[in-house]
Amino acid sequence: MAATLPCRPFAIAMRFRFLEDQEVTLFAAIPVGILAGIVTTLFKDALEASGVVMFGKDADIVLIFAGLAVVWRVLIPAVGGALAGALLVAAQRYARTETLPSEYMEAVARGTGRLPVRITLLRALSSFCSIVSGSSVGKEGAMIQLAALAGSVFPSSRADQATGDSNMRRMLTACGAAAGLATAYHTPLSAAVFVAEVVFGALAVQRLMPLFLASVAGTMVSQWRGGLEPLYTGLHIGPELLQQPHLMLAAAGIGVIAGVSGAIFMRANTMARNVFQHVPGGPVARLALGGLLVGLLAVVVPEVVGNGYYTIQTILRDEPLSVAVWGVLLAKLAATVISMGSGAVGGVFTPSMFVGAALGQLLALMIPDGTSTPLLPLVGMSAFLAATSQAPLMSILMVFEMTLAPALLLPLMIGAVAAYYTASRCQTLSLYSVVVERAQASAAAERARGLHLDGLCDPTDTVIDPTATVTQAADKFAETGTRYLYLVDARGALLGAISIHAIQRAQREAPDATLTSLGDLAFPSLTPDSRLRDALAIFSEHGINRIPLVRDTASRELLGTVSKQRVLQEASCLF
Repeated sequence: MAATLPCRPFAIAMRFRFLEDQEVTLFAAIPVGILAGIVTTLFKDALEASGVVMFGKDADIVLIFAGLAVVWRVLIPAVGGALAGALLVAAQRYARTETLPSEYMEAVARGTGRLPVRITLLRALSSFCSIVSGSSVGKEGAMIQLAALAGSVFPSSRADQATGDSNMRRMLTACGAAAGLATAYHTPLSAAVFVAEVVFGALAVQRLMPLFLASVAGTMVSQWRGGLEPLYTGLHIGPELLQQPHLMLAAAGIGVIAGVSGAIFMRANTMARNVFQHVPGGPVARLALGGLLVGLLAVVVPEVVGNGYYTIQTILRDEPLSVAVWGVLLAKLAATVISMGSGAVGGVFTPSMFVGAALGQLLALMIPDGTSTPLLPLVGMSAFLAATSQAPLMSILMVFEMTLAPALLLPLMIGAVAAYYTASRCQTLSLYSVVVERAQASAAAERARGLHLDGLCDPTDTVIDPTATVTQAADKFAETGTRYLYLVDARGALLGAISIHAIQRAQREAPDATLTSLGDLAFPSLTPDSRLRDALAIFSEHGINRIPLVRDTASRELLGTVSKQRVLQEASCLF
């Protein structure tokens, strides 16, 4: 007992230090959330004010574009795209000498939590130009990035200690991002879950608590400024809907449709990026061309401009659109793919939810009394978001918080789960690179765990007959430059191995000794069906660089060797 006493004060001190770090993060999450909420609200107000200044009216951009002359519908997105591209060029110039990641997800998931201030502000201004000129991207992208910047620069002596852990700074940046998303959509719960599920990749309680506090603080700022109502109000979604089995089946159906559509949408985005990469003139030309194409679409379908919030409301209220729902859906899909492919900075939440709402409305039109309730468009919103983000829990909670309709939870869960697994079966990756890299790492680790050594076997000529003399063995060592020779008899069976040190000692002390008496007959070996973990165990226990591979333990026919370098290379994804 006395021997353990000196360790107890250290353990207690470390425990209090851990608690103190958590408390500091919890207390800092609230002011970070407030600051992020203020920044996000100011950005939102600036967007609204710019609409008044540019167009002389305070209305959604879809309504503004619907009242513009044809030439302005085309020119405004093109000019806005050129300005956005010029700002991106300036940001890229600074990025050449910047070591910090420019995206908050990378800064939190793989970096120190620090964001470059000038680059973040320039990218936010670029997004501002794209949004006010009608690009089909979401407002929330720049809002979350600016909110994350608020957490990145928030003063904290503990987080800034030279010898301190960067986890606290990462946590503060994550808190800012969660508060920004919560402020944008009035969804504190799903915002915290989004950062935990997508950015961190795990719903750990220690991470969720500060994210919850920051999200609530940011939401309070937004609600103080704009009211306490959810984003989509006035919708009739009563519990009696749960007693209609055909609607539950339709929810599963829209999930499958959204999953397939999400896969197509992701592939279309990849193709659009590749096409725009071949456009000469850099970001300015690419974004100007993207804006021009969106403007041409807006001539026929004005609903393609903006993030899609107004159009979602129109669909949920079953009000008429400028063209049929399927026409708006196709045009909006094209506009979103063009905007994202050209490199416009912005979010994808609302555009994704619009696609889901339109898909749900199309299915509702095929069902008797399907349009009497906005159930299927809402399920479609959650399902398509789950398919493209690969974050089903966040998708369910977000649409629920946007409506605060408890009867929605069951159909939302059905649709989101169906969409998630359908998209996964279609080999769909997430819109977010951190999720893609995490999935790829997980797949590589799973492959490594099941990998057999037969695929890593290399042929070897470092063998010698057991009847050879010490002199012949020394010559063989000089020829091959290896540390071990494998003793292989006339049948090709492995008997053991002999080291160069044993031969050098025998040359001095016993030149007439047999190789079997000098060798290690218990030298470790493996079979083709052995796994990486078996090789790793041998390499960690024995100071060798290669393991002989025999056909089976009975015949012990030597097939070749497995090198430590190849095993470590294949196993690197496990660590």
